Amino acid sequence: MSFGCVLQVVAQEAAPGQPEKKQEDATLFPVPDFTSDIWKRARLTGDWGGLRSTMARNGVQLDMDNVHTFQNVTSGGIDTTGRYLGNAEIVLKLDSQKMGLWPGGFLLVRGEAAFGTGVNAATGALLPVNTRPILSLPARDEMVLSHVVLTQFLHEKFAVALGKLDTSGGDANEFAHGRGDEKFMNLAFSLNPTLLRVAPYSTLGMGLVFLPTKDLIMSFSVIDTEGLTTRTGFDTLFKDGTTLASEIRWAIRPFGLTGHQVIGGAWSNKDFNSLSQDPRTLIGGILLDASAKKESGSWAFMYNFDQYLYQKKEDPSQGLGVFGRFGISDGKANPVHQFYSFGFGGKGLIPGRDQDRFGIGYYYLKISGDLRETFPPLLRDRTGLDHEQGGELFYNIAITPWLHVTPDLQVIDSARNKAPLTGANRRAIDTAVVAGLRVKIDF
Repeated sequence: MSFGCVLQVVAQEAAPGQPEKKQEDATLFPVPDFTSDIWKRARLTGDWGGLRSTMARNGVQLDMDNVHTFQNVTSGGIDTTGRYLGNAEIVLKLDSQKMGLWPGGFLLVRGEAAFGTGVNAATGALLPVNTRPILSLPARDEMVLSHVVLTQFLHEKFAVALGKLDTSGGDANEFAHGRGDEKFMNLAFSLNPTLLRVAPYSTLGMGLVFLPTKDLIMSFSVIDTEGLTTRTGFDTLFKDGTTLASEIRWAIRPFGLTGHQVIGGAWSNKDFNSLSQDPRTLIGGILLDASAKKESGSWAFMYNFDQYLYQKKEDPSQGLGVFGRFGISDGKANPVHQFYSFGFGGKGLIPGRDQDRFGIGYYYLKISGDLRETFPPLLRDRTGLDHEQGGELFYNIAITPWLHVTPDLQVIDSARNKAPLTGANRRAIDTAVVAGLRVKIDF
């Protein structure tokens, strides 16, 4: 969500049980351990002969990572095939105070590139089974700047952020959130899909964040509804549509166990193609007759929670918990009318495997009735475009702090599986079973 890009940078909330930092030591960009041996340090390439630590102490950090994913549609879907997809990312972080300039300023620049094809199109599912390559679309095999944001604290409880914003940081959740590189792979467990219609992944905008207490974060953002990773966005800035978004996230501790409650919403005044005329938002490759009919504006509301059920006393960031999401949209311009997900996640439950993560989740996506009305009468009752559901199970093995290997299994009952459609999809799409293996290397 658009305001999430601000939360992602500004609200670097301490992990459960982590001691609070003194105000004079607080920073949005904590420095990892570069100096340990190769089995314990945070990055594969280490300290670069001391240069990396010196740079970090002076407010400059440069991080790089590669994510390599192989997924195989073992049964069902459109095509039982196995395919590779990779991602490379470079992140530059600048702290103005550590650089000897002015206090409270933080600049984050992210460049990313996706290469390969992946199996998203082969599953027949509406939601992608691999999140990270979808984020950088339409870019392929090229480096794009998806996030260039300056955050400035005007007060210890108030900050402003502006630039080209990465909206995937919103809708944060302890067990089911991220860019598909360390937790769940499926988009359903990375963020709420009801928000995608009004909040582009990478777009120009501005956000305000208010932190009245250590447990409460409030934000408001204004972004361009037309953003793409492959362009700067100044040519469309607030011309063809503007999105307003807000989010409130607060920490709770029932019975001494950490949890979070999040509510938010987004609205855009853009004139969207009506779903009754143009279903291309989700149904790739099925282009039916379109007209000039438009829907004026679109909105979405979301809620999510995470709650630990068990935490280790010696390290409360390790334990077991439950999560859930709910989303609803206007269903006129937005193909996702309702969304639900829930599941369990945890970290460090196996003795000696303190950094391993795992998760299991289920999602249900309700398709807009206007989208179903797109099809001709003879096909309308046979398309199965009513809902989609699926589940995912993963285990993230921390070989070292900089090397993570994740076996993953997904089962997707596609919204398109009940009857033949048109064009290339002339047969029913059976429930897809997708096995995957992901390797993430932090350099």
